[in-house]
Amino acid sequence: MAATSQFNQFRLQQEPAADFYTLLNSAYNLLPSDSSTRTLFNPAQSLPGLIILVSSDGGFLGGLNSLLISRLLETKRKQDEVVVLGQQGINYLHEAKISFTSFESPGDKLDVGKIGLLRDYLAKRYFKQEIGRVTVIYPKFINITVQQPEIENLLPLERKENVVLKGKEILIEPDIKTVLKGWIKLWLDFRFYHIFWSSKLAEYAARIMHLEGSVQELNKINQHLHMEYFKYLHGLSDKSIRELYAARVMRRNN
Repeated sequence: MAATSQFNQFRLQQEPAADFYTLLNSAYNLLPSDSSTRTLFNPAQSLPGLIILVSSDGGFLGGLNSLLISRLLETKRKQDEVVVLGQQGINYLHEAKISFTSFESPGDKLDVGKIGLLRDYLAKRYFKQEIGRVTVIYPKFINITVQQPEIENLLPLERKENVVLKGKEILIEPDIKTVLKGWIKLWLDFRFYHIFWSSKLAEYAARIMHLEGSVQELNKINQHLHMEYFKYLHGLSDKSIRELYAARVMRRNN
């Protein structure tokens, strides 16, 4: 009941606006590019990648965190770096002796300040060409009974051919590289909010299903224990009756 209550309360959180995401991408495709922005779209292949693992702080998820860890190990290349959010992921990587950087989860309130710290860290390292790609692994919410590990490539961004606006000009200040960097940070803000929103729903839903399955299993065990208990009582009663009967027979014979 507590897990279901948490799930219902979290669903009252504002869902990411799909219309804003569409408009944001449309604006991105209208922006021109030049030689100064080439590394934003085509970083060197030799650069290490960075993988973000979004796990939970609590347990009782029915193995969902284990599936996320498996996806991480399948995806990670030798030179890739790992960033972890969630105590369960931190604990596992500590035990596996895999080096990582940890960030605090945004929590049930989806703290935009904590999301901003992660965004700034990634953007800074990507713009400095210290990493060549950013991938996030998180639990995606499908419905109350289905949650699945999702792998999403955040950077570099795919870019369509520039759309030409007939009869209109685009004013860019101070320069295209600065504008594109600002757009990428804004886009990361939106994507991370959506990712954490989906992962929290998946976490609550997985916990509900796991606890429900545990309750059913405990009920079966309880029924079995009741049967064993009454079987033992009947056996004890039968043994007492046999002993009393045997004692009476012995008295008569004596």
